[in-house]
Amino acid sequence: MNNSYSKWSAILAIICAAAIFASYAIAPKQPEGMMVVLIQVLFFTAIITGLLSLIFSFVGVRKKEPGYLKFVAPVIVCLVILTFLISFAIMVVSFF
Repeated sequence: MNNSYSKWSAILAIICAAAIFASYAIAPKQPEGMMVVLIQVLFFTAIITGLLSLIFSFVGVRKKEPGYLKFVAPVIVCLVILTFLISFAIMVVSFF
C-alpha cells in the first residue's frame, strides 16, 4: 500500500456527505416499499463512510502524511453535522 490514507479519507468524506444529503433529498413524506430500503442504505452508508474517513484521517495524521487532505474529512463531517444541528434548531424555533 502506498500510504494514501489522506486521499481515501477525503474521498470517503465526500461520499459520506453526498449519501446523507441524497437520502434526505429523495425521501418523500411517506416512504413506502423499496424507497425505505434505499433511504436506509444511503443513510447507513453515510454513517459508515463518515466513520471510516475520520479513522483514515487519524491514521494519516499519525503517519505524518504530507499535505492538507488529511484535514478535509473532519471538516466535511463537522459541516454535515453542523448542517443538521442548525436545521434541527430552526425546526424547534419554528414550533414556538
